Amino acid sequence: MSIRKGLKITSVGLCLVLAAFHTASAQIDLRIETPKTAYLQFSPIPFTVRIKNLGAGELKLTSDNGKPWLEMIVQSRDGLLIAPEKILTPPDKTLRSGESVAIPVDLAPQYLIRDTGGYRARASVRLPSGEALMTDSLDFLIGRGEVIWSVPRGDGNERRIYSLLKFYEDPNMGLYLRVEVPEKNLVYPSRRLGAYLPLGKPAAEFDPQNNLHLLYAISAGNYRLSVVNPDGQILREETRQQGPEKPVLQRKPDGEVSVEGGIVQLPSSLRERLSTLQARIGAQAPPKDPIQP
Repeated sequence: MSIRKGLKITSVGLCLVLAAFHTASAQIDLRIETPKTAYLQFSPIPFTVRIKNLGAGELKLTSDNGKPWLEMIVQSRDGLLIAPEKILTPPDKTLRSGESVAIPVDLAPQYLIRDTGGYRARASVRLPSGEALMTDSLDFLIGRGEVIWSVPRGDGNERRIYSLLKFYEDPNMGLYLRVEVPEKNLVYPSRRLGAYLPLGKPAAEFDPQNNLHLLYAISAGNYRLSVVNPDGQILREETRQQGPEKPVLQRKPDGEVSVEGGIVQLPSSLRERLSTLQARIGAQAPPKDPIQP
């Protein structure tokens, strides 16, 4: 006997998590989740497939003759099936009774989701018996965002266009970096830099290695420095709080870029480690004056 159930999860705390549930044959609980309802065009589209073994015995999920045990099905709102760009290859899983597993899936590189608009996704899991179970669909939107800064860099086939976009993410604004190589018809995944407070445009400078340095407001009196390489990969991040002077991005005569002003804020995890280290060595701290032999 097969029993199917569907349920949507609403917001939990400050993070909106959408989920679709499916329980079949009292064997597994299958659901998909995504943290947001809307994503910027060309940015990652993260989904999580959660599976729990409800049966009494061991559950083995393995590929069969090259066919993966997990598949994602993506459609536009008007029902058009979106063809996969490459096959999803999830690792084989063995679940004991009551055991759960979470499989992260980024739809952006897997499917040709290029146009703005509404989409829906669902997951399909093939059991050892050959039966395929599917979740309910989850809807999501792809938006264009607003370009607030754009500049070309380089010449010929390697000419790149760097763009900063702001994208509304209920209830905040997100800042994204997009890198394009027009001559190669290549668009790197839009990289989310973080929260963005639209008080003036971000400051931007390139260093001699063609790394892009960005300084922008993330909240009142707080600024974020992000350094990215020519492919849009983040190399360094730093948060500064406005002190007697406001943080300013400066390019030196030798081409190197630095931030002047403000107070560097250490991540909370690093502050905790430093506090713990100081507490441990405090009792054994060396004397102020060296001991004379």
